[in-house]
Amino acid sequence: MESKIKFFIFSDESGSWHDERDIYVRSWIVITEKESNKLANKVDEVASFIGANELSWKILSGNENYFSYFNDLSFRVFITVSSPKDIDWDKYMITREFDSSIENFNFGEISDDLRDYVKERIFKDIKNALFLHFYEKYHIENAKKGIERVIKSTEYDLIYRVDPPQMSKDGWKKVLHSIGGANINIEFPKSSRSRGIQFADMIAGCLRSMLSIDPTL
Repeated sequence: MESKIKFFIFSDESGSWHDERDIYVRSWIVITEKESNKLANKVDEVASFIGANELSWKILSGNENYFSYFNDLSFRVFITVSSPKDIDWDKYMITREFDSSIENFNFGEISDDLRDYVKERIFKDIKNALFLHFYEKYHIENAKKGIERVIKSTEYDLIYRVDPPQMSKDGWKKVLHSIGGANINIEFPKSSRSRGIQFADMIAGCLRSMLSIDPTL
């Protein structure tokens, strides 16, 4: 049986999903195994020229003469965006009524300062879970649909490599599996170990700079 051609899907995000002045951009780089090897070499070469341990948009944005270095590569880019200022947390009862609900919780003998800190962490974790299961889920779902319209998962081997996200890796994986099934090949390597993720960071950062409400971010 002939093995399928491998496509790597490298993804990284830029920006913030909770800062209303910012935007949250996730890029998805779809590239064959052969081209990904070329990409890795180019990323290493540019990093060496610049004197950086790894590449990111923050580093490359000040060295625009290297932008064209990647022009001869063959890959596809998919972009998904969320606008934090348009997220209405009050439409969810769990966040809308958090202050009144948490008052009924028994914190025991901990100090007032520690109680306030725990309340703040609980509220942040709730918003984190909501973003993952509603908004980040749309990022994953829309990207997967877009990618598989042109690169069929039945015909090719799709391999996801995602930068450790701002939320739980296990939660992120479960959301992806809930959309596409448990057999999806996904790992979360650090960017220092994945040139494809470094490239995805550059693309996401570039798009965020173009779209950002506040250019100082």
